[in-house]
Amino acid sequence: MPSVPVSSLGTAVAQGSNLSLSADRSLRRSGEAVLLTATASATVTGSASAIEIFDRTTSTLAGACMQASRCLVNYSASSGVHSFTAFITPPSTTAPGVETAIVSNDIQVSWLDLSLNAGPTAVGPGKALQISASTSIDVGRLGFVLLFWDVTTGKPLTYCGSGTSCSTMLGYPLAGSHDIVAFVADSASTTPASGVNAASDIKSPTWLAITLAASTTDMQGGGTVYLAATANADLTNTPWSMGIYDQTGKQLVTPCKSGRVCTTQVTLGGGPTPSFSAAIGAIPTPPKTSTTAGQLLKNVAQVALVNIQARSGSVKPSRLLWGVDSCKRITGDAAGASGLYPEVNSILGTPDFWGRYLTDTGNCPGISSTEVAAAASHHMGILPIYNDYDCSAVSGHDTGQGYATNAASAAVSLGIPKGTVLVIDIEPPGPWCSGGIDAAFVQGWYDGIIAAGYAPGYYGDGTASSTFASAWCSAVADSPKVAKDSYLWSFEPSLTEGYTKAWSPVWQPNQVGCAGTTAAWQYELSAGGTPDVDSDEALSKMPLWYP
Repeated sequence: MPSVPVSSLGTAVAQGSNLSLSADRSLRRSGEAVLLTATASATVTGSASAIEIFDRTTSTLAGACMQASRCLVNYSASSGVHSFTAFITPPSTTAPGVETAIVSNDIQVSWLDLSLNAGPTAVGPGKALQISASTSIDVGRLGFVLLFWDVTTGKPLTYCGSGTSCSTMLGYPLAGSHDIVAFVADSASTTPASGVNAASDIKSPTWLAITLAASTTDMQGGGTVYLAATANADLTNTPWSMGIYDQTGKQLVTPCKSGRVCTTQVTLGGGPTPSFSAAIGAIPTPPKTSTTAGQLLKNVAQVALVNIQARSGSVKPSRLLWGVDSCKRITGDAAGASGLYPEVNSILGTPDFWGRYLTDTGNCPGISSTEVAAAASHHMGILPIYNDYDCSAVSGHDTGQGYATNAASAAVSLGIPKGTVLVIDIEPPGPWCSGGIDAAFVQGWYDGIIAAGYAPGYYGDGTASSTFASAWCSAVADSPKVAKDSYLWSFEPSLTEGYTKAWSPVWQPNQVGCAGTTAAWQYELSAGGTPDVDSDEALSKMPLWYP
């Protein structure tokens, strides 16, 4: 600063200045802002001049500053290359001549349209789909590359060093969704952490999978089997549909074209228990009906799917069990004559199983030997739950494995036989738990429980878009045996109809959207009344503890 009052200097300060102009980015997506910085060697405070930055391409004033020696402006533009110059000049809305002002260096900033497309949006595992990106400016002219990046795996896919478009065929051998993004990047070795000049919107193509759940409350002839096929993607805007078949290959339902779930029900005959399967494929083009053959085909009620993209395994119906879970003790005596058990039995129905904690956790006591004895006397299964940990600390392999070691130790102390499922309680992100579960934690719990000889179980939000499902599917993509050997207990959808055992909902837990056995469903939370229990359903294939 000068040693005399600035106001006494008039325009002399400005006239003696040097001026430079810079931008924090030389490339942005159309509509995004760059930070333009004009720096003078002396302040314009108190003078008759201002530092002004002009877009010379559009002949518009980007911004002006009447004080200090630096002027910062956030500026955005539509697609194209724009030239900028800064001036020290009496305030004006038009760029002055170079002979009447102090002029900075010229800079150029490019704004481009960057788009990404993937089609079709869903295909079968091992099949390829095309991803393509396009820009409004030749990336080679800017000295950059157009790079495809798989956000899900954290790895680059391919790149193009010139032109305004780039495309490739992409396929994965395993089912699942992959988030793909296109970058205008410094080089082919660029990562999202550095060297990215512009990024497209994310596209999430899916490699399809389908699972089938078959449940019944009566395994005898005349019993109803409820069948629910679930795809790992919404098929509404795809070429595909879902079909459900019996063991002879007969299609049991008109192909389902929309959503993720397709359901039907059949009645058991008196013979051996049948098996069922599901598939994703295309509905064949309807035949022309002007011919006699066409008229006959038109009358066929069920047309088998063609171009099959994915099939489920063959499944036999599992008996659907009804039960509850509670924070409070089941009973206070070995006969089960007091406490929650008689309340549940008389108000809701006789439970086939009961979910209880392995250890003391907060205000919830761990299961006692008295409760175990009562369960044995009523031939009731127990679903063991582990919740003795910080519900916000659910990331990292070592963390998950450490919890598994503690859970297995408690199970051994209680006399729970090997092979029984031990379920970890994964609460959703919220005021009590920050969430943050990752694939490493899922793998750690699996490794620890398997090493101890038990079956890994996970209680969480089974919705495909949930934080838990994202971590689960990432773990399964890295290690398919996690899905094969584990059991999921979904608490969604959560209903509020006041169900009882006799009037319980049809089996319809939300599915995680990738491989996994959803074998239990907490369909209704306790309202804190009588009895104070949550209501559940479970498939008989889930290895419960029967004392």
